[in-house]
Amino acid sequence: MVLATGAIAQRAGQVATIRHGTVVGMQTVDLNNSDALKGALIGGAFGAALTSSSKSSSRRRRNAAIGAVMGTAAGASRSNMGRLYSVRAMDGTIIQVATEQTEIRVDDCVMVEESGGRANIRRAAQSACDAASQAVLNEPEIVAELQEEAAECTAAKEELVAAETDEQMEFAVRKIQILCYN
Repeated sequence: MVLATGAIAQRAGQVATIRHGTVVGMQTVDLNNSDALKGALIGGAFGAALTSSSKSSSRRRRNAAIGAVMGTAAGASRSNMGRLYSVRAMDGTIIQVATEQTEIRVDDCVMVEESGGRANIRRAAQSACDAASQAVLNEPEIVAELQEEAAECTAAKEELVAAETDEQMEFAVRKIQILCYN
């Protein structure tokens, strides 16, 4: 049984689908290489910048700056290295998530949160990937807590996209690292 919660809106009309699974593969990819990312969910701060509704040239420049703030070489070159994680969900399907996060490892239990065309992947307790835990993960208070955490992460990413100054960007990046990268 897959945990696919959506009971609590993150913003009006927006819900998160949350699935647990085990990382079965990872590879280093250039996040700017659309061919390498085909079929993958785009996550992390990079995903927030990429899926922003505004694609003006000033927004693109700021998105490059976001990459630089995140510690990538985006400000100095065209490459933006990250990871493409393959996650075997509890129902056996494979989910791919591309993100700037590099801390997750093969065999880690993770949550994949999808909301508003964006994704997030974060470590979860190993017991969350046990079939015996699925009933607990479907309990209303657990669903509500997971939705709240996903909403906080989404809000932090939106702050990054809306940032106007370097200080605001740096603050938002740190907030994403704290709220989204468990």
